[in-house]
Formats: sequence, structure tokens, C-alpha cells
Amino acid sequence: MDIVLDILIGLSLLTVVVSFFVGMVAFARNGDAAAKTSNRFMAWRVKTQVIAVGVLLVSAWARGQHPV
Repeated sequence: MDIVLDILIGLSLLTVVVSFFVGMVAFARNGDAAAKTSNRFMAWRVKTQVIAVGVLLVSAWARGQHPV
């Protein structure tokens, strides 16, 4: 079970980092369409951060229930 939680943590954190960098690249471009795209990707970053925090909390709870 620990390996599954570790993989989920890694995937969720990687998703946050990727969404952050894609949002920053979109933010660096000029124009009205780029601003809308940047806002959309930054909103996705917030959503992925919420999911990542949830995964971390579930992982901490599960490891507290079954100490090694």
C-alpha cells in the first residue's frame, strides 16, 4: 500500500509542477487570448494543488493507521 501512496504523491506533485510551468509559459506570451489561456492554466494549477494536498493528507492518515 505504501508504494501506491508514494506513486500517487509523486504523480500529483508532478502534475502541479507541469501545470505551473505551462501556465507560466502561457503567461509570458502577449495578447488577450494568452491572458485567458494563462488564467485557465493557473486555475488548473490551483485544482491540482488541492488534489495533491488531499493525496498527502490521505497518505499521512493511512500511514498513521498502519505504522511500519
